[in-house]
Amino acid sequence: MIYLLADSRDAVTTELVQRAFERSFTRGQVRLIDCTDAITAKAPVVIALAPDEALATDLQRVVSQGGKLLLLGKLGPRLAALAGVTVAEASPDLAAAAVSAPAPSYATAQSRAALRYARTGLGAASPLHDRRLCRFDFTNEWNNLGYGRIGIGPDRWSIGQLASHCDQVIAELTLDDFASPGAAVTLRDWPAGAVLWFARPVGPIDGPDWAVVERFIADYRAAELSCRPFLRDIPHGYGAAVTMRLDCDEDIASARPLLELYRDRGRPLSLAIKTDQPCNPAHLALIGDLRAAGGSILSHSVSHAPNWGGSAEAAEREARDSKSYLESRIDGLTVRYAVSPFHQNPTYVPAALARAGYDGFVGGIIANDPEYMMARAGQPPFSPEQIISHTQGCMLHGDCMLSEGDPLRMFKTAFSLARDGGQFFGYLDHPFSERYAYGWASEPARVAAHGDFLDYIEQNAGDGPLLFVNEDTALDFIKGKAAAEIAFDEASDSYRVSATEAAGLPLSIGFRGRVVAAR
Repeated sequence: MIYLLADSRDAVTTELVQRAFERSFTRGQVRLIDCTDAITAKAPVVIALAPDEALATDLQRVVSQGGKLLLLGKLGPRLAALAGVTVAEASPDLAAAAVSAPAPSYATAQSRAALRYARTGLGAASPLHDRRLCRFDFTNEWNNLGYGRIGIGPDRWSIGQLASHCDQVIAELTLDDFASPGAAVTLRDWPAGAVLWFARPVGPIDGPDWAVVERFIADYRAAELSCRPFLRDIPHGYGAAVTMRLDCDEDIASARPLLELYRDRGRPLSLAIKTDQPCNPAHLALIGDLRAAGGSILSHSVSHAPNWGGSAEAAEREARDSKSYLESRIDGLTVRYAVSPFHQNPTYVPAALARAGYDGFVGGIIANDPEYMMARAGQPPFSPEQIISHTQGCMLHGDCMLSEGDPLRMFKTAFSLARDGGQFFGYLDHPFSERYAYGWASEPARVAAHGDFLDYIEQNAGDGPLLFVNEDTALDFIKGKAAAEIAFDEASDSYRVSATEAAGLPLSIGFRGRVVAAR
């Protein structure tokens, strides 16, 4: 069992962290507790959220009995000693270095401050070596590398303390690529246990560096300490998993050149459709050809209103009416998934979508609603059990192409981060409209860029074949994975999984340094 010791003062952070652990280690292994008396395992894995100093003796016992302890948030003196760190408040002057200017067209922008992960040891588990506290690829809205922002200060998404001394630096805060005011992620090895500390109260739940947490619990000192298996984010046996969509805000039929490119390459394309635009035969013909080529159709609401209309009632109405419209005009279609307009997801959205008959949504963006920027796909926070979500924050637009060096450099980096971290990769574009070409000089230029990106993906799929599926298949896999549970038997140090596949694709387990098919 993985024991999550709740922060009784902060139910929101507790919910965010609990769901993140369940998305990796499943509900079958994660138990939320409110006191250390509930820890019954002899060598447990414990996550403590903003732990009180009064718990230091009990948490020391966890570490002395072959257990692993993950501390999140600020530490008092006794817990700092347990973690092997000397801590001080992060200077408020650092806050300015944590923000970024908006990105200009054809360039990126990023904060002066970054988390720099060690290239050896546990830090090397993060596929992202240099995590800028904030970065943009499009104005101040999109970070195409798919992770959220980190502030300096007291809130759950920020760093409030830094370590001036520690046993092992896993990640240090850096300024301008060289100066470091201290470490924000540290590790201490005890003879019979280990303590990992993230200064940020939610840890890395919104970035590729979440792999550090998975590796700590599943693999670290596997011959000596407690380990627990996790469900990987992609199906077993594949080097990389990819899905691609077009968000049809203002047109549908103009997607035909891209459809022809992807169809010729044998790669399915999906459409997320805003339904209050005019419906004409050319649109329906494009939809029919796309579905015949293996693509899928998702809702993109009725009116593309900010925050799904601004209330739970409006969100449900937008979702329900969009679904009804699409199903009434496209033979044999059942709409089960949505792409959130602007990727905006107030916490009322998941339940509203469930009431409207959906199974999940695509979201995640650095500009807003950090709760739904998720390192791993599955059940999001504040949602009914039936709802799943997938962060797909890589936007392949002309104005995100770089004017200096390789124009596709950031997109290639985004794919590589997902591949190396075992994350299902999703990217998007928009069909042209009369109003807007999304920064592309022409349709041939756009098609050429997509072709070049497909070349890169196909030639760099990693240790295994490439899985390229439509959005329905990707989200069906995620939904099946979210329903699976791992049961761990501490007496025999073995486990079983309630399902071996999802959406016809094999589930994959990471445990004790190995990747194996679920059994």
